[in-house]
Amino acid sequence: MIRARFAGVSLGVLACAGTLLAQSPAPAPVPSPGSSPSATASPRSPFRVEVDVDVVSVTAVVYDKAGNFVRGLGPKDIEVLEDGVPQEVNYFREAKGEGAERIPLSVVLVLDCSGSMRHNMHFLQEAARTFVDKLEEVDSALVVSFNESIKGSAEFSADTGRLEQFVEALEAWGGTSLYDAIHYGLQRVKDQPGRKAIVVFTDGADTTSQMKEQEVVDYARSVEATVYCIGFRGESGLLARSPRGFLRHVAQETGGAYFFPDKIGELIKIFNGISDELHNHYLLAYTPRRPPDGTWRQIEIRLRERKDAEVRVRKGYFAVKKRRPAVPATTSN
Repeated sequence: MIRARFAGVSLGVLACAGTLLAQSPAPAPVPSPGSSPSATASPRSPFRVEVDVDVVSVTAVVYDKAGNFVRGLGPKDIEVLEDGVPQEVNYFREAKGEGAERIPLSVVLVLDCSGSMRHNMHFLQEAARTFVDKLEEVDSALVVSFNESIKGSAEFSADTGRLEQFVEALEAWGGTSLYDAIHYGLQRVKDQPGRKAIVVFTDGADTTSQMKEQEVVDYARSVEATVYCIGFRGESGLLARSPRGFLRHVAQETGGAYFFPDKIGELIKIFNGISDELHNHYLLAYTPRRPPDGTWRQIEIRLRERKDAEVRVRKGYFAVKKRRPAVPATTSN
């Protein structure tokens, strides 16, 4: 969870719901549900108030006409709209702002290892290693390989050597379960801290997935993760069932980007560009004016003055009401 601090309040920023905590700078350990307040309370224990509020967090990438990231913006420079209604921004932060604590990145590399990759696997491995090498100290990654089956490393890791070993062990064989692999990657990243993203590479259409294309798109819309897609024209030729439309769609819905290089040698440049973008963005949060009702809400962010720049964000979110835990019944003696 990202801890965003402002005006003495710690705001847990979540996809559709969060918990607002008002507390002193040095919080005491939270007692377990089964313990009584008297067992853990002390005169020095800070006052702690916890209430449920609905908070929407948004990752925004702002770039000029030349494709360069626009820095130095503040909350007064933007306008946030939900279903066309202006919203009040509670929190705004630049990922690499001066003096700011770095926002951790949790990223899943979803890499095609189907049989058609046999002649290009070393290019993909080199690009993936370059991406891993650019991870920062607070970041962690997971590598997922797929053909007709899906294989993922056991857990997210900040150990670049360990991640590179997984990449180097990739072998090309079998079919292409593209949809299943993206769904799996989203499942693995959805509860990770910080900015969440998956980077997908494939050289052909799906041939062996159990999930359907629209099912994956719908699931991606419900997860607070940005999807970046790279589709290469491999041995399969991307002919009858090209995945380009799907890759473009899932990237656009989640505020990501898509790339269709003509040369496999362009992969390193593309992976480097994705890495740079993942570390250059704005994180903002707002409390919706309308209470959650389970519907899809469209998100739009506008720049008030910078007409030379554009903003890319996820298209929206499902306004699901946060369920409060049941309060145990008390009995009198």
